[in-house]
Amino acid sequence: MSSKGFSPIISEYHILWEALKHYESRLEKLSSMETDEDKQLAYDEKLQDLDGVLSSIKAAAKSDFDLEFE
Repeated sequence: MSSKGFSPIISEYHILWEALKHYESRLEKLSSMETDEDKQLAYDEKLQDLDGVLSSIKAAAKSDFDLEFE
């Protein structure tokens, strides 16, 4: 992340992580409650994309500040 011009500080990593984990939880709930298969697929695709973003943030936080997120 930081290699693309965005260099968050430690507190910003924590805010991003917490916000994205909350969004992930919300998407999981919406997906599980959805009866329309197309909408459920859309939620699942967003969850898959979000997993990549979380992985990137986790790696950048580890590299920049030796932070560990779970």
